[in-house]
Amino acid sequence: MSNENLHHPLSPSKFPAWAQCPVFDSDPAERAEAAEGTKQHAALAASLAGDEAPLAELDPAARESVVWARNYVQHLAGVDPIQVETKVSYTAPDSFAPGGRSEVYSGTADAVVIRPPGSLADLIDYKSGSGGDHRPQLAGYALALFSKRQRLKNIRCHVLYGRSQTAETWALPQAEAAGSVLPILAARNNPDRQPTACNYCTFCAHRAGCLALTRQVEAVTKASGWDDLLPATASPALLTDPAQVARLLTLARRVGDWGDAIRARAMEIAWSGAILPGYRLQERRGAREVTDLNAAFSRCGLAPSQFLTACKLSLPKLSEALAVAKSVPKAAAAREIETLMADITVEREPTQSLVEVR
Repeated sequence: MSNENLHHPLSPSKFPAWAQCPVFDSDPAERAEAAEGTKQHAALAASLAGDEAPLAELDPAARESVVWARNYVQHLAGVDPIQVETKVSYTAPDSFAPGGRSEVYSGTADAVVIRPPGSLADLIDYKSGSGGDHRPQLAGYALALFSKRQRLKNIRCHVLYGRSQTAETWALPQAEAAGSVLPILAARNNPDRQPTACNYCTFCAHRAGCLALTRQVEAVTKASGWDDLLPATASPALLTDPAQVARLLTLARRVGDWGDAIRARAMEIAWSGAILPGYRLQERRGAREVTDLNAAFSRCGLAPSQFLTACKLSLPKLSEALAVAKSVPKAAAAREIETLMADITVEREPTQSLVEVR
């Protein structure tokens, strides 16, 4: 569950990233994209508890995904109770802590079903997307459950992918859970931990000055014959010399052009039917627009003033229509429209970008 990051710095939701790079920290700016996943999690939790109201706030596709996940969990549980949004914590012996144990980490499991008499449990985690390696996260929850329930011998893990409506399941004994989680914690807690370039770099708060990434940039820099720029690539945030920044920007564009070519070729290969490990094809629905405004007006039953509030006027298209109606050049029509509409036209704030001087 995404909101568990508010509670414990060593939350299992971060374990998949730390399994690849122990230095990873989520960039707060990137976390805005998790809002939809958080809404779906909340709706699933409410629905499992008998409250259907949050489902109405989701778009149809998301609602269908959450309802599928709810039905999966309910069918899986059968007559056994479902523990929803359950906090689980892993504790370790600590002679100075109350009760002789202290909390190492904690997180929130989406759903847990303990099977009588208590030696088996089902652990369920919902993902609004449709892929990724979440086994380290589930191992974290599982190890926490094992540490609290001495009778528990085995846990069946279920990751439910809402977008594809598919489930990944596997059995996880305690030894295997510990073998996955403890090395991740050790690497993260190591004061000398080193970064590794991985799939999570895009979402990392340290990417601008990451040594693992700058080492890759160093190779490109050397190949370009710009060895003198190597010290600057290590700390982009400290750059102040405009001339040096300009040269690095040129280098970044070369890397970007190469990256664009790779992405284009990867898309071609994926569209041909090949599967790229760690990636999936995603199709976004295209924007929709009404092609016949007169028909739309007659069908919706709105007053003209109400209908016009839903319409957006294109000045270039208006100029083209005027040119045709008056049989005048497009440039002349554009000037006339600009004059006629001057007092009711608002120009948005301009955008700025750096372009290469040629």
